[in-house]
Amino acid sequence: MCGDFDDQERVDEELFDRFIEQIGRFGVIPAGSANGAPAQLDTEAVRAAYMEQLFKAGLTRCVNDAANLPYGERMDALAGQAIVFARLAGFLTAQFPPDADLFRTVTSALVDGHNEPPQHQH
Repeated sequence: MCGDFDDQERVDEELFDRFIEQIGRFGVIPAGSANGAPAQLDTEAVRAAYMEQLFKAGLTRCVNDAANLPYGERMDALAGQAIVFARLAGFLTAQFPPDADLFRTVTSALVDGHNEPPQHQH
């Protein structure tokens, strides 16, 4: 059983090191402990709260960036942001081995997110 944890930690470390290497291509450098970053995600409740916080932080950035643009450019910015976040989701899922099959989970989350806001009737 202990060997399973050691293997899991080794794989986690190898994949994360590769991820750090990959993000360097974009000029992204880890800042160490980020504001609001969890020290652990060891329970479902902690993980869910963190994911909700991350969602709200991304949404806050989107609305603040768009709100600072002139009228007529705001919704175009939101459309571009959606594409960027889809690209980010694709990039993050590509960091895992193919047998992790995160594409299905990400696709499901994309559909869930699309269905969250009420649909406008025209």
